[in-house]
Amino acid sequence: MTDTTYATYLHLDELLSLQRPMTPAEQQDLSDSERLFIVVHQASETLLSQVLVDLRHLEAGRCVQSCHTYRAERAIRLIDSLDGQLTLLRRTLRREDFHNFRDRFGTASGVQSTQFNELFRLTERLTAPGGGDRPVRPRQLDELRDAVQRWRHTHLELVEHMIGSLPGSGETGGVSFLRDRLRDLAPDNGDRVTVAGQRTRS
Repeated sequence: MTDTTYATYLHLDELLSLQRPMTPAEQQDLSDSERLFIVVHQASETLLSQVLVDLRHLEAGRCVQSCHTYRAERAIRLIDSLDGQLTLLRRTLRREDFHNFRDRFGTASGVQSTQFNELFRLTERLTAPGGGDRPVRPRQLDELRDAVQRWRHTHLELVEHMIGSLPGSGETGGVSFLRDRLRDLAPDNGDRVTVAGQRTRS
């Protein structure tokens, strides 16, 4: 029997072979910047996969109170870490580098992420008034909704910083498209969530 090592347990050989910039290797600085862009997005999708594991478990009603508290709070902390990934990208990826490799990924766009779209749908269902018989604490629902809103606002700020008024990827309107999506989000309980993730009475 082969001993399990750190590398084999985490499948590191496979994992670390998946960062494949489209910028030619001879343009090393730009290729390395594109690699950073890929790394952050792959890490975000991996963390998001765990968020969805927990939220799917909650929606399926498989939790008693203690399980719900644990999984809901874990999902919230993970979403906070996703927000941090965007801040990291803004602070470490030069805007001019992004513009120089942006055309290489063509029509690829974050709006095509099936996991993020599922996150938004699950959050909407879990935080809807009367959303089932799950042992849900209102404070946790507020925190979950706020965490997702913070991520969306930070994403808007990142896109605004990177492309300004230019069209977005995936044939979207860029900043205006994202801002409109945020503006349309409003809970049904009379509160309105602002783009900063704060609640105001409507």
